[in-house]
Formats: sequence, C-alpha cells, structure tokens
Amino acid sequence: MRLTSSLKPIGLFGGSFDPVHLGHINLAESAVDLIGLEQVRFIPLNAPVHREVSSTRLEDRLKMLHSALRPPFFLDETEINRGGVSYTVDTLRSFRDEYPTRSLCLLLGKDSFDQLDSWRSYDELLSIANIVVAGRSNSYNGIPAHLKSIFESALSESVASLHSKKCGVLYFLEAPLTDVSSTKIRCNILKGESLTGLVPDEVAFLIEQKKLYRI
Repeated sequence: MRLTSSLKPIGLFGGSFDPVHLGHINLAESAVDLIGLEQVRFIPLNAPVHREVSSTRLEDRLKMLHSALRPPFFLDETEINRGGVSYTVDTLRSFRDEYPTRSLCLLLGKDSFDQLDSWRSYDELLSIANIVVAGRSNSYNGIPAHLKSIFESALSESVASLHSKKCGVLYFLEAPLTDVSSTKIRCNILKGESLTGLVPDEVAFLIEQKKLYRI
C-alpha cells in the first residue's frame, strides 16, 4: 500500500509493564507489521493512577523492559523523567510538542479503551493523537454509549488514515491477541509455575536472577 507521507507514524505504548510480557510485544509487532509504524515507544508509568504501587523497584521494571526490546521498539522514560502521577494526556502533549506534524498512534488494549472514561481529559486524546485499539472493528459495538458519542465520528477502517492524519482517527487493529497479563504472571511466580510462553526469555532470566515478585 502506498503511504501518504514519507514519515511513518510513531506508536506510543504506555503501561506499568510490571512485568513486560509477550502480549505487549505481540501487540507492538502487529502494529508495526499491519499499520506500518516507524517505531514503537514503550513508555513505563512513573506512578500509576488506577492500580496499587508495585512491589518491584522501578529500576528492575526498567531493566526487564530494556532487555525485552529491540528496534523498532524503544524504551522511553518520558513519564519517569517528568515524575509524579502519570497521565496519558500529558504524555501525548509532550510528544506532540516534539513532533508537531507527525502522526502519533496511541496503542491501547481493548480493556484499557473500555475504561477510557476514567482517564483524565480522555475526550481530548483524539485532538492530540490517533488511537489504535487491539481488537476487531466489530468490538466497537460493545463500547458504552457515552464513549460512542465521542469516538464514533473518528472510527476508521483505513490504515492510510493513520498515515495521512496526525490525530483524530480511531482504528481497531485486527491482530491476534495473547491470553496473558502481568497479573497472571505475578500469580504464576508466587505459585512457582513456569513463565514459558508468557514473557521474553530475557525477562524470565531477570525475574529468576533477582527473585522478583516473590512477595
């Protein structure tokens, strides 16, 4: 497919990554392969808004994430360097200042998108970036009515729109989903169960070496 811009979109993937797992990696790979992103920035939270503080040190989370990433995936410490509680809208504004004319694509899992109304200034996100949700386009039918009223006009099934528009597009990425979560991984560790097929080998090695998530 002919791209409408010589500069490919940049993917922005935020999360606690506690720990990073193959579901994260597979989503990013699908976004690069199916959308044609130039790169994906993995942006670990400094202080999460919607979940308890991690039992794992930030330093260890960063080491695991760094060990798992290879180009075109990159660790980005924007939220950590900013300090305080992490709000996605502030992060997007920061990237928009850095890339005023570039297409920016916020990558979200379907569960995160369904809870978007709990995020600060969620109704402003599309004015700053495009949103790419991991899930089939027909999953839009399950979105609450108050989210539909905000996002319905932005919905597109065209990958080209993510290249031609720097913001304002909602796109559902029809990619295979991996049945794994950081919560499940932490539970497996506590029960002494295998992490095979759940996290990259480098991450499994660090978890074992440092005895992480044992409490």
